[in-house]
Amino acid sequence: MQKEPKERSLLAEIIGSEIVIPRSNFRREAQPDILKIVSNDLHDELANFFGSSPPFFQTSLPLDHLLKYKDGRFSSIEKSIKGGFGRHQGFDLIDSLSLAGNLMARVVPQLNRRLISIYSDLINQNNDLLNQLHHSRILPEISKLKSIQEFIHETASEIEEISKSPPLSIATLTNLQQRRIDLKEIFHTSFSRLKCSVDSIYFAESEVANNYIMTTHALSGYVASLVLECVISGNVGDESVANLKKKIEAFLNDLNSITRTLFDILNKKQNAIQNEIISSNTLYRWSFDHLTNSRINALQNDNQSIEQIKHTTLRHFDIEVEMQRIDEFITSRHIFLKRIEIERQEN
Repeated sequence: MQKEPKERSLLAEIIGSEIVIPRSNFRREAQPDILKIVSNDLHDELANFFGSSPPFFQTSLPLDHLLKYKDGRFSSIEKSIKGGFGRHQGFDLIDSLSLAGNLMARVVPQLNRRLISIYSDLINQNNDLLNQLHHSRILPEISKLKSIQEFIHETASEIEEISKSPPLSIATLTNLQQRRIDLKEIFHTSFSRLKCSVDSIYFAESEVANNYIMTTHALSGYVASLVLECVISGNVGDESVANLKKKIEAFLNDLNSITRTLFDILNKKQNAIQNEIISSNTLYRWSFDHLTNSRINALQNDNQSIEQIKHTTLRHFDIEVEMQRIDEFITSRHIFLKRIEIERQEN
């Protein structure tokens, strides 16, 4: 039975937006910003509510409404029955609350999945560079990093199911918080070693590269764990994501500072090596000294090692991209909720 306009108005008041039946069934193929909900139950409930069964229903959700009632119980609405909603009695309110709760319960997991996908390359980062590190002193840290990375990957891949279950969300958050503490410790340890190796008069390129790789992998995991924690807990309001951005940018700024220092040091070393090669080549042309020739070859190898560090090690983690990514995350919270389509599962 089709609902009267007042019942539709009540539903719109609860969710903060109207649910509409599109006038046209035409949909363009490339619509990356649409949040698509495929649910026979929800579609049928909407069809019953509106007395119509189109191919899809369309709506949008204000983020503040979604966060306010994200627990699915709509406790604040129930409390306001005697207040703002006091004029709505009996089944009208119950039906609207049930439908709104079902809608929110379907939207949250999809929104979480889309938000997490922004960080997919950090979450799914490969271990190729980590696998090249064999220093016995850092092997335990490498093993721990790989283990945490696997946990983060598994959590992200199961984000929809986790989002549907409050007990599972709580358990996951507890584990994430511990992993985040571990990652922060590894980051600070590796970062301290990196600073020491940079400041040392015995500048060893291989040690610098190892410490840099450890630092950036720990930072990647830390950022991913922060984002997952923010999303799973439902703390994606403006204040929460502003704090998230502040935390991430503080670490990125530290890394950015030492990366610039490293580039300066490596460029100076390359200039010194190049000058020595030129001098040695001049000497070798006159003396045919095989020791000098060996020295030139060694210098050229050093030069190639530095190039490898500059163009591979120091560039595998793009700080500018990460600065932009957090802004994309913040903006996407609203974009993904601007157009939501609810449709049935295709047979």
